[in-house]
Amino acid sequence: MFLDECGFSPSQPVNYSWTLPGERKRIPYENPQGRRINALAMLAPYGPHPSLTWDHVPRTLRSEDLLVMLEGIPRGPEPVVIVLDNAGLHRSKVIQAARPALEEQGITFYYLPPYSPELNAIEAYFGVIKRQEMPQRSYRTLDELDTAINVAFQRQETRLLTRSP
Repeated sequence: MFLDECGFSPSQPVNYSWTLPGERKRIPYENPQGRRINALAMLAPYGPHPSLTWDHVPRTLRSEDLLVMLEGIPRGPEPVVIVLDNAGLHRSKVIQAARPALEEQGITFYYLPPYSPELNAIEAYFGVIKRQEMPQRSYRTLDELDTAINVAFQRQETRLLTRSP
C-alpha cells in the first residue's frame, strides 16, 4: 500500500491560462492561512481488492491521524507493507512507539529514499485529483473545498475499481 499526504487550498494553482495579445495576465491570490485542508490517503492498487482510502481535516495532520488510518486497514493472512516517504509525521516518536504493535498485526513500513516522490504510486493519483478532478480553481468556503475534495477522491476510487479485474 502506498501512503502520503496532500494539501488543498481554497485557491488552487492555475494550470494554464491565456490573455489577449498585449494584455497582462492577472490571477487573483488568496492567502490560504487557516483555510487549508490536508488529506491523508492510502492506495492499494494490487491484489484482489484494490482500494483508495482517504481522510481529510482542516488542520495540520498528526501522527495520530496516521495511526487511525492504519487501524482501518483490512487484515488478512498476508503481511501489509506500507510504502511512505520520510516526512516527520511518518517517523515521529508516536509512530516509532507504535511500530512493534503494528508489526505484530502484520503491518510493516518501507521508507522511500529521500527526494524520490516518483517512487510513491499515490503521487500520480494526487496529480490527477488536483489537476483534472478539481477543475474549479477557487472555492469560496471551506465546505465547498471539502465537497470538491471528496468528489475528486471518489472519482479516482471509482476509476481504480473499474480498472481492476
